[in-house]
Amino acid sequence: MIRVSIYIYSTLKAIKHIRVSALMGEIKAVIVSGSPRPRSNSLLLAEKASSLLSERGIETCIVELRKFKFYECFSCRKCVETKKCCIKDDMSEKIIPILLKSHIIIVSSPVYFDNVSGLVKKFIDRTWCIREFLRNKILGAIVVGRGYGLDTAIMAIYSWGLKHEMIICHRGVRAHAYNYGEVLQDKRALEDLEKMCTRLTEVSNLIYQHNKL
Repeated sequence: MIRVSIYIYSTLKAIKHIRVSALMGEIKAVIVSGSPRPRSNSLLLAEKASSLLSERGIETCIVELRKFKFYECFSCRKCVETKKCCIKDDMSEKIIPILLKSHIIIVSSPVYFDNVSGLVKKFIDRTWCIREFLRNKILGAIVVGRGYGLDTAIMAIYSWGLKHEMIICHRGVRAHAYNYGEVLQDKRALEDLEKMCTRLTEVSNLIYQHNKL
């Protein structure tokens, strides 16, 4: 019981600290798009999510992983001591700084072999070096596939978030599509996307703008 109380106290203390920093500027969101294709359904939903969040007053940017050059995690474990990645590439010098400055993180991925794309998995592994610094950020998930593996891909993204002790407040968006553009015909996915963006906005306002926690 004592341990639980200490954890709750430390969590609320961390949230309060983040709230103060957010009040100094706008709430920021980053959408990480993990498709290797320049024309992809997961990117279409990422762009749609960006528009929805912008309409709700959230400053938003999209990070297309395919446009960045970064390596897989080498498992050298140097970050355990230094608290930063020793690999000098776009992940450590460009992507991670964006993650650290964001209050909301959404990961959008196509479904490959019942899971997230290889780009997203590589991205996930490389965040091990900042495992203490994503805590209490708000996480959303978008996955696009033909049907099989949608739940598994969502679980992969949210398992990553739980490892970082991020805040998950929506079940995520599962969209059905194969050819480019088909995702815009999935009415349920579009409705879920709007609901998720609304929920992410509500929770971010609760934590960062209104002193209710």
